[in-house]
Amino acid sequence: MSQENQVYQVGEFVRGGGFRDTYECASDPTKLLKFDRYETGKRKVKTRGPLKNLFRAVRAKLGYKKQRLSGNQDELLGWQHIQEVGLEEHRSFAKVYGMVETDRGPALLTEKIENFWHPETRSVRDYISRHGRVDDNELVRALIDYFGILRRHHVSCFADRPENMGIVLDEQGNKYIKSFDVKPYLNNQFMPVHKIDYLSKKRIRRRLDRHLDILSGENSGGGHRI
Repeated sequence: MSQENQVYQVGEFVRGGGFRDTYECASDPTKLLKFDRYETGKRKVKTRGPLKNLFRAVRAKLGYKKQRLSGNQDELLGWQHIQEVGLEEHRSFAKVYGMVETDRGPALLTEKIENFWHPETRSVRDYISRHGRVDDNELVRALIDYFGILRRHHVSCFADRPENMGIVLDEQGNKYIKSFDVKPYLNNQFMPVHKIDYLSKKRIRRRLDRHLDILSGENSGGGHRI
């Protein structure tokens, strides 16, 4: 049965985020199912008052995306960018297969990461919460390599958040970073300069350079930590 016609069975709950809930895919143990908590246009929006609402409406006309799409629509948009820059098959990004039908409604089908370094320390945020800092030389090197990939390909999205950076092992037992969320960031600009390729890439480089400067500085100082 093709993916388009198959109805996937939902398995055990895995985790919940700000936008979505993630479940095991009972039909395919190598996949996960992500369900939107808010439908498009129905997500709760803060009350800002008539003046701010008018300002945001004008800004939207100038190219600013007033309101985030659903989490799954956002990730599909982010994955499209990953494909466009040639990273679709890169080991550092969990694959996104598209929207599917399940026995509980529509969901986003994604790759399930199973080669985590530690069962209770799956992400960089988990590591920092447990240890207070990153003092593992191999992990620091993995982070530098990972942010180098993001910078070279001008990738700026939820993939650079510690909670979305999985600490995984390759076949030789070496650590590397694998992202499991590529939703794009909103472009909080009055004018739509993010649509100008040069300026967009320049902003992304600045953002990621801050991460690389911290990591590279600590790495050259001997006592590796973040």
